[in-house]
Amino acid sequence: MMKNRFLIILLSLLFSAGLNFIINPINTQAAVDKDKILLVYDSENNVEKSQKKIDALQRSLTSMNLPVKTISQDKYKTGMLNHYTGVITMINWRQVGLVNKNFIHDRDEFNGVRLHIGNNLTANEATQLGGNIKKVYQEQFILKINHDEQILPFSETVMVLDNLSDQVQTVGTLSTQEKDQKTYPYGVINGKNGYLPYFNSNGLSSLAAIQMIAQLFNRSSKNQPMLTITNVTPYSNLKVLDALSLYCYRKEIPFAVSASSVSKNTQMRAFTKYTTVLNSIQNRGGVIFSRMPIVGFPSPPVGSGTELNQIITSYMVSLARENVYPIGISSSGYWNQDKVLRNNALKKADNLILLPNKRVIYVKKDNDSIAFKKSFYAMPIASLNKVKLTYGTSFEVPTALTVSLPDSVTKLHSLEQEINNLQLNWFDPINLSTNVTTGTSIMSYKHGEYYMNGKKENIQETKNTNNIPIYATKPKALFSNYFHLQGSILMIFFAIVLVILIIFALLGRQIYKNMFKR
Repeated sequence: MMKNRFLIILLSLLFSAGLNFIINPINTQAAVDKDKILLVYDSENNVEKSQKKIDALQRSLTSMNLPVKTISQDKYKTGMLNHYTGVITMINWRQVGLVNKNFIHDRDEFNGVRLHIGNNLTANEATQLGGNIKKVYQEQFILKINHDEQILPFSETVMVLDNLSDQVQTVGTLSTQEKDQKTYPYGVINGKNGYLPYFNSNGLSSLAAIQMIAQLFNRSSKNQPMLTITNVTPYSNLKVLDALSLYCYRKEIPFAVSASSVSKNTQMRAFTKYTTVLNSIQNRGGVIFSRMPIVGFPSPPVGSGTELNQIITSYMVSLARENVYPIGISSSGYWNQDKVLRNNALKKADNLILLPNKRVIYVKKDNDSIAFKKSFYAMPIASLNKVKLTYGTSFEVPTALTVSLPDSVTKLHSLEQEINNLQLNWFDPINLSTNVTTGTSIMSYKHGEYYMNGKKENIQETKNTNNIPIYATKPKALFSNYFHLQGSILMIFFAIVLVILIIFALLGRQIYKNMFKR
């Protein structure tokens, strides 16, 4: 009897384990593949700097909370699309186009969301989009969307869709500048199929393209842009930074700062001056996003994830000790395409600002970006200078409009005027709820309040006021008087030597004259 009961229990456990083994992989795969996008491009086309467009598209998709796998067409293998819910084809070089027949076949049979960006639209795709292909040559279009407009750069060849069926949705229009003006749709959506004639990394065409992509993937939302000051380091002109933050405070403009830190020499006076200004920014309603370091030269290369983890933790801790609490991380977009950089840095925060790539140095590239709680798509304010904006300008994803910190008072006044002229309602970071993990500690920001491991932190200034020089209350660095005294002694020494040399020169001249008198 006992043996039978034991056998029944054993069989039940084995059956449960087997059932769990079957179900869990399916659920795990579903969790991994849910809303994951495959981005396939024909060529990076370095001549046209298409890598910038790929980076911008990757960052915009991340801001829509969409994980993305990016590959070139030559890396595609039959059946890969089965693991994704959407596919984006990006044509950067129409002379190259798509040549991978396996990808073309799988894409035609794919039942998920399909987006084509660029030229070389096929007849099959045009049918699925509900229109006819038309090529427009030698034209400079005016892009119009939501009462905003911009004159676009000259284009040799643009492929547009014409004679659209009634159920097709359009986003924005492209108008010619002829007297007999012709108008074509910019973005086209027909069910799960979408088309964009091109994608730019800046300007109104970037905003319009992002709006169309968000609608296609059902990720539309209305957002106000966040004013973000970039290129802020301990070596910046801190007086200009302080003045700019004070300008925003007085004008009631909410803002964020992408600020770098250091992992060494945090006891030096220069670092204390720097954190004093950052603390002042926090007290004026601004927030700090910790800027990730440059990988490679001139910085030491990151040898491992552990090393990077230690550097980032040191960044955060050194700032927190000075009463500065970053609410998130800012980095170049490619950090989310690198396994080591992503896992050991970006994952420390749930709110990010993804900046355009400049110098790209991978540690372990995998082109397998993930989504975060909130990711801001960064683009420079200067790229909107030629756009006729209105207060109703639509930002479909969280967007950080960036300004580089000026290095002079003259440039500061120009920037202040530029910000003042923008007719925009700015996003207030006080509405954010964020977490940053540093080792065993968690820094949190909720509705304007800062917390360390759940304990509320007081960031109010106790010494510095607007009437006191911003560095006046900070202690001097150790041995600063000693080095000042050394400098004074050296100056006196060189002055004495100079006087002696002048005397010798005068005496030599007199002796030389006397030689000829004899």
